[in-house]
Amino acid sequence: MSDLKVSVVIVSRGRPAELGKCLKALRFQSHRNFEVVVVADAAGLATISALTLYEMVKTSQFDEANISAARNEGIHLSAGEIVAFIDDDAIAEPTWLERLVKPFQNKSVAAAGGFVRGRNGISLQWGGEAIGRAGDAEPIEVTETSIQEGTPYRAIKTHGTNCAFRKSVLTDLGGFDETFRFYLDETDVNMRLAQIGAATAIVPGAEVQHGFAASGIRGADRAPKSLYQIGRSKGYFLKKYGNPREKFAAFRDAQKRRVIRHLVSGGLEPRDVGRLMSELENGFEDGCAQDVPKPVAFAENPPKFSKFQTFDRQDRILKGRWIRRHALFSKAAKLAEDGVTVTVFALSPTTVFHRRWFHEDGYWVQTGGKYGKSHRDDPLFRRYRLAARVNREMADLRKIRHTTLA
Repeated sequence: MSDLKVSVVIVSRGRPAELGKCLKALRFQSHRNFEVVVVADAAGLATISALTLYEMVKTSQFDEANISAARNEGIHLSAGEIVAFIDDDAIAEPTWLERLVKPFQNKSVAAAGGFVRGRNGISLQWGGEAIGRAGDAEPIEVTETSIQEGTPYRAIKTHGTNCAFRKSVLTDLGGFDETFRFYLDETDVNMRLAQIGAATAIVPGAEVQHGFAASGIRGADRAPKSLYQIGRSKGYFLKKYGNPREKFAAFRDAQKRRVIRHLVSGGLEPRDVGRLMSELENGFEDGCAQDVPKPVAFAENPPKFSKFQTFDRQDRILKGRWIRRHALFSKAAKLAEDGVTVTVFALSPTTVFHRRWFHEDGYWVQTGGKYGKSHRDDPLFRRYRLAARVNREMADLRKIRHTTLA
């Protein structure tokens, strides 16, 4: 196991409850040599205080709605050789850092990115991807860790909620371009790494679950509240990398389809469509008019490395019928409080689709029907005994957790 020092940076704004769950999950990491840096608003810092984590977390109060500037603040405070990023509405699997950091033992690796599961904890939200100079992503088929070099015309994408960078390389680049207040912020870093020929590792086994919680720019149903910053970032990105304005047309059409989908599903009203598309256009024009700023300068001597307190590695599985979930959850909460990594299976005698999630009391849960789907290609019904179904699900989870009990 790598003993590299890692700084995990979390930016949080308006989501204190999600931040609390994210921090609780980090206490079960199998890689122990890391610190946590939280750049958050007052509500987020109050959550850290309530969890009695202030002594083991570096913090900075940050009230500006600019994720790039907030991440740069996190880099300023980071003392690790590697700087990793996870969103406040994401949950890291216990082996996340261990696997994400491992490729950095190869000195040529400048960045690494893992896979991201969606809200149900099972469906893949983002896997391996490459990006072109217009910022458009295309999938890369990756089944095991792959180290790839970028070119001036093609970069290897890392997702902001699950990525890591060699700090010396990131600071030499000037960190994040703060013109990207939201959207394409880490993509811009990927492009700059590609332009210097740096290598990026795609690490399928380093997983997080991304909740897509509500924020100032989207609702809980992911319906956009504003498209101005997305348009502004797109316009600035196209200008920065020498793309013609015509590249915006396909992006605009894709955003309009997205808006219409939310209109049809009831997440938006008809009057929202024109407003959102107008914001997108206005943002694009403003982005095209932006000048590229000077790179951010970082201090050579950050605050001392402050190791985050993790629990000793223990693993338990609790399984039972859905009707017994309260007893299972109560037992799991007590075990988690004692530092045990717990996975609870609470299954009903139905065909309900499965879902994996992290409980606010500090343990992982999988729910659904004994006979229901957990894989996309599963049949709608397949007969199982409870023990056999749990064993089948654990075959998947062993890829991302150390648990061997069933």
